[in-house]
Amino acid sequence: MSPSRPRSSDTLIFAPTYNERVTIEPLLDALLGLAEHCDVLIVDDGSADGTLEVLMARAAAEPRLSVIARPAKLGVGSAHKLAWSHARAQGYARIVTLDADLSHDPSDVSRLLALLDQGVDVALGSRFVPGGGLAYRRGRLILSRGGNLAARCLLRLSITEYTTSLRAARLDRIPSGLVETIRSEGYAFFLSCAVRFVRQGLRVAELPIFFRDRQGGVSKISRGEIFRALGTLIRLAILR
Repeated sequence: MSPSRPRSSDTLIFAPTYNERVTIEPLLDALLGLAEHCDVLIVDDGSADGTLEVLMARAAAEPRLSVIARPAKLGVGSAHKLAWSHARAQGYARIVTLDADLSHDPSDVSRLLALLDQGVDVALGSRFVPGGGLAYRRGRLILSRGGNLAARCLLRLSITEYTTSLRAARLDRIPSGLVETIRSEGYAFFLSCAVRFVRQGLRVAELPIFFRDRQGGVSKISRGEIFRALGTLIRLAILR
């Protein structure tokens, strides 16, 4: 873990990494170069491709970057919950989350923060509102569109996007534990999190984004993750 640093901003940007050597430096350059002065937290889950070494070298020279190294792949959901706990413990006012593979445009962070400045509690980057879109290989495209369509039909909530991680939130508006107590450790975390935001009565807004296929490495979504997410969706629909 990189040395503990004093908070230099009221906003923390978080991304989890697992074998992101190709994309991590461009991502950090973009996030640390935003007009908004933000701190950055990376949680690495035992990358074997040199990602952690790059992160530690950058953190040694960049006081706004913190790195938490975990010994193995413990789940993207658990990494996000760790980031939320870290943000609260360090006194941040806002948290932004995104993927580390450049499938999300880092410049969209500024657009999400602008929505928070306008009084929104949670801003979701959405591929499915007018103006949004996605570029995927056919199988992944069907999975993404089908999964979100099923969520909209079964849950009947006021949002269109349930499964991407590009999100921003005002921590003072999110009850302590709302995110951190989600049971899902994998990608089903994002579905559960979005549902909790809406059912809590928070002011949630969706920002149209264009989601690209990952710019390096390979997809981390396994068949088991897909089935677990389906089980989570059915459970949430029953609890509706």
